[in-house]
Amino acid sequence: MMKLDMHASGPVVVIGAGPSGLAAAAMLRRAQVPVVVLERSDRVGDGWRGHYDHLRLHTPRRLSSLPGFPVPRAAGTWVARDDWAAYLEQYAAHHQLDVRTRTRVERVTIGRPASGRTAAEWLVDTGQGVLSARAVVLATGRNHTPHLPAWSGADSFTGRLLHSSDYRDPASYEGRRVLVVGAGNSGTEIAVAVSRAGAAQTWLSVRAAPNIVPRNSSRWQAAGIYTRRLPPAWG
Repeated sequence: MMKLDMHASGPVVVIGAGPSGLAAAAMLRRAQVPVVVLERSDRVGDGWRGHYDHLRLHTPRRLSSLPGFPVPRAAGTWVARDDWAAYLEQYAAHHQLDVRTRTRVERVTIGRPASGRTAAEWLVDTGQGVLSARAVVLATGRNHTPHLPAWSGADSFTGRLLHSSDYRDPASYEGRRVLVVGAGNSGTEIAVAVSRAGAAQTWLSVRAAPNIVPRNSSRWQAAGIYTRRLPPAWG
């Protein structure tokens, strides 16, 4: 749990306007703590708009809402990529968050305590100026920097090798043999999509057996809904 020096000057600075950053900022604002959200993209939700076209959340709408504002019913049970990005924009507007887009954080350092104060302040360098903050929340996520392993033989491979961040739709894979490496949310969804689109053969390569649950399982949805009502330890 983050402890704040309520006598410190400056707002809390949240770096990243994704779901975690926006939710943290909304709850800080609810507690009447001044907060600023810094986002390097042009718009809130752009990190999601860059994903493949047929992406949908892997949790139903009722379990996907951020605190204080539900996902609109019009988004359906399984929220699509663009609807989720739009929801994040609506969430920021609903909570009247101070989100500063096109702002890339270059460095975070700790400054000396101001005169008469016991706690040091954080200095957030955006390249356009330095913000003084009483605390900094890092909500930059784990998926913004694609990584392709240096596989032996990749240089001589004559097929197409690409990261999931460069994949858009399954149409171009019809009649082709496709290997998807990794059974995370993106990997499994892409494997299913190219298979259904007519790929000649589809393999899914994993290091450990994944947990696979049918997306349309009403029992799974009910379990998630009721689990939320239990004490955390029981859930």
